[in-house]
Order: sequence, then C-alpha cells, then structure tokens
Amino acid sequence: MKILIIGGTNIDINAVSKNKIIPFDSNIGSVETSIGGVGKNIVENLSRLNLDVSFATVIGSDYYGKIAEEYLKELGIKLIVKRSQLNTPKYLAIFNNNKDLELGINDMKAIDELDIDFMKENINFGNYDLLVIDSNLSKDAIKYICDNVKIPIYAEAISVNKVTKFKDFLNKLTAIKCNKKEAIALVDNLESNAIEDILINIKNQGVKEVYLTDGSRGSYLMKENKIYHLPALKTDVLTTTGAGDAFYSGVIYAKAKGLDELKYGNALASITLQAKESNNKKLNINLLESVVKKYENRH
Repeated sequence: MKILIIGGTNIDINAVSKNKIIPFDSNIGSVETSIGGVGKNIVENLSRLNLDVSFATVIGSDYYGKIAEEYLKELGIKLIVKRSQLNTPKYLAIFNNNKDLELGINDMKAIDELDIDFMKENINFGNYDLLVIDSNLSKDAIKYICDNVKIPIYAEAISVNKVTKFKDFLNKLTAIKCNKKEAIALVDNLESNAIEDILINIKNQGVKEVYLTDGSRGSYLMKENKIYHLPALKTDVLTTTGAGDAFYSGVIYAKAKGLDELKYGNALASITLQAKESNNKKLNINLLESVVKKYENRH
C-alpha cells in the first residue's frame, strides 16, 4: 500500500513544569526542542513501521527548515516539499506537573502555501492507495482534495479551532480522528455530551469511520453503525505530545495490514507517551507487536 500524507512539519518546543503552574510567573521545569507537526509525526511513525509513505509539506528557508528537511531525508521518507520564504512553523506546548497540556500556541502560517496550485503541479493522487490530511491545511485545499481525490481520505482534527474546517466535507471523508473536545465542535444541535451520542451524530453527517480518543479512558471507533471501545494501556507518561498522532498512525498501520485498528492505535499511543518528543525513536514493528501482545494479555 502506498500512503500519501499532506500536512505540517514544525519545530516543537515542549515545556514541562516541575511543580504546579503559577500563572503570570516564571516556572521551573524542563524545555525540549524537536521536529514535530501532525503530518510529520504520522509519516515518521509509518516510516519506522516500514510502510511506503510519501509526505507533502512546507518547510521554511530558515535554519530550522534545513534541520527538518535533513531529518526527514534520513528517515527515508519520499518528500514533496514546498520551500517557503516564511519561517518554519513552530508549536509551543506547556505541560503542567501532571504531564497534561496546559497551553499550546501554534504559528503555522507557512502551511497555507500547500495550496491548490502546489498540489496540481506536484501531486498525482492516482499514484497512492490512501491519503492522510491534517487540519492545518486551508479550507480551500481541503475542499479541492475532497472534490478531486478518489482514494480513501483519513483526516486528523488537530484542535478545536481547526477541526471545523472538515465540517462541510465529512461526507467525502473515509475517516476522521478527534479527541472529545474536537469531536464536540463537529456535532449538530446535540444536547448530550455522551461519547456514544457524539459518535452517532458525526457518523450521521456522512463520514464512514469516526475515531475518538479520550485520554486515559481509551479510544472509540464507530463504523457500520456499531461502536467499539478499548480502554487505554496504563503507561508511564513523559508528555502527551504526539500521542494522538501516534494513535492515528497505529490505525493506519492496522488498515494497511488488515489488523485491529483500536488495538494498534492504543499500543502506538502508549509507546509514544513514553518519549519526551512527539515520536518515539525506538519504534519498530517488533516493539509495536510486543506492546499489542501486552495489551491482549491485560484485556
């Protein structure tokens, strides 16, 4: 299976407070810088699992852009790069002493250059079997993809503010992955915040499969009018950055191999939660399978 990912590459700056965060003050903690981005995180995971992946992304002409491009090339990923005169996108995440995200700020202006003209000139969608897109893309780019692409489209929500870009195109998507807050932003006139009701509401808008992650409570899938749920594995968490992207990477890997989507999604999320960065560099097929076996033994 040949997989194309279209989405963001950015510099992740992750700050973790040692103690309870004191607002409007300097907090003691640790700060790590790495190469991230939702699209990039997914493509790195799939590459480490030996899938045939290509990646269309924007990289700035600055120092960070050069580092990011070299990093991706070293992974053996097939790149379709738009080089922007803007700075390479950046994402700042501040985690509290419980390792939960307290605040995130993203500067992703350059990704708007992954526009319709760029895709027309550089991408032949017919060369691929599955497409993954993230909601950093502009709404015009998403509309173009949904109107013209015939292969299955898997969408990643990213945030409450950005997931609504998919709202008008749910009936063109094969699948969408959200956390609970992002999913609520997609529902129509829903009084209940019960996960089952949220899943049904989104599914009724036309998308074939709805994946919902709910932190330590695990993950859900609705397809063919049936809801599936798997609890999360107990994991020693370093940060939650990249965990949702890892879950969806596991889903896509399972799709490519004909395996259980939630089981592999949860297992890959667990592996990533144990890393300081948005990808666990120890990831490989053997590690993933070993965690899946632990999952099966516990559940």
